[in-house]
Amino acid sequence: MSSSRVPSAGRRQRRPDVLLSPLRYPGGKRRLAPYVAEALRLNGLRPRLYVEPFAGGASVAIQLLHENLVEQVVLGEKDPMVAGFWKAVFTDHEQLIARLQKLKPTLENWEYYRSMRPRTVLGWAVKCLFLNRTSFSGILSPTAGPIGGRSQASEHRIDCRFPVERLANRIRQIAAFADRVLLVHEGDWRDLIEHVQKLGYERDQVFYYLDPPFYEKADRLYRYYFHERDHQELHDTLGKLGGNYILSYDAAEPIVRRYSAHANGTRHVELLYSATRRGELIKARELIVSNLPRLPEHTRLWRSKREAVSHALRAPDESVAAMEAVALDGREALFLPAALADAQVSPASLDVR
Repeated sequence: MSSSRVPSAGRRQRRPDVLLSPLRYPGGKRRLAPYVAEALRLNGLRPRLYVEPFAGGASVAIQLLHENLVEQVVLGEKDPMVAGFWKAVFTDHEQLIARLQKLKPTLENWEYYRSMRPRTVLGWAVKCLFLNRTSFSGILSPTAGPIGGRSQASEHRIDCRFPVERLANRIRQIAAFADRVLLVHEGDWRDLIEHVQKLGYERDQVFYYLDPPFYEKADRLYRYYFHERDHQELHDTLGKLGGNYILSYDAAEPIVRRYSAHANGTRHVELLYSATRRGELIKARELIVSNLPRLPEHTRLWRSKREAVSHALRAPDESVAAMEAVALDGREALFLPAALADAQVSPASLDVR
């Protein structure tokens, strides 16, 4: 039995309203959700099972459910705090909202939740939501401090990202998809993939979206992050997934070079560029790797390698002039030595809400 199909996208359809995650997550993929959605449409896919082994803020999974582009979802997350949050959203959301409505975003509570160790899933969920919404850039790592600092002398204070009713509404909206969330797995991504492969789905019924931790400065952004051997093992695993996939990474030069050889059945390796409303290109932000036959040429917020080259020929400037098209293994991969140097990720530059 093959996966459900939707008509291939010819003319781009007007997108429905975006359903936002309650979590502000480092490297959050809210901006990539329309790209993944368009990729599914282009390839005529409506997977029976969507698998996201590195859930984090789960923005892509949430949006695909919202647009009814996937039937069921499996989420994975190694951090028990984040896994606990998503378990509570899909199994006990009313209790989570009740706890949220009693929370006071104060520095004293921030210190309390930072040091406390929960004994229940709901306790982990409350801790996750509170610290995520009151810590700098949503970072849960011990390196992060409270918004506004401990002196609270900043213009933006600890409560500025804590809109209780708005968060409650987001949780309710997402919880409405609980019957389509097959599993929230707390643990290692390898164990989740092994579990999914034993479920008996055929290859074209499963779609993986993999968004591993940032390569750069990961120890400052996450409680659980990759070491070099983990990055290599994920690379080696792609050819064994047994399903269609899109992998997104920060555009760190070691990652770009690792994936540019098109190994393990990879069909596409693309660098995506942010684009301003005026159409100006910004530095490369994402590396996209996929085995899908087709990938989007453009979206509202991202441009592909081909578009970037076209733009460079029309309107070269200093940043685009740094681009070099390098042939690797008979294919082209785009390197931006200067731009990659500029793309070192700092917490202050993260796009999180």
